[in-house]
Amino acid sequence: EQYGKQDVLVATDCLYISQSVYPLFETANELLEKTGLFLFVNSYPWVCPTEMVLDIATEFGFDCFDDELWYHDDDREKKKHPVRVFRRRKEV
Repeated sequence: EQYGKQDVLVATDCLYISQSVYPLFETANELLEKTGLFLFVNSYPWVCPTEMVLDIATEFGFDCFDDELWYHDDDREKKKHPVRVFRRRKEV
């Protein structure tokens, strides 16, 4: 409460066990403004598979689209370690 909601949250290399995915999105959900961005890099997808991350993100109302993936220049061709941009699902 002291710092309020945030416009941008960044999380990188913070998932070392699959059980931490849910608390990560629970925290992002609490801290992020409705129109904010959550930038996420998972360098260890063998520990926390991407599908699991995307499924839990969806539970919290976040969407991530492949056309918004960002790559470091060294990783672009290999499509390795993308920065995923999560946005809250738009209300209909």
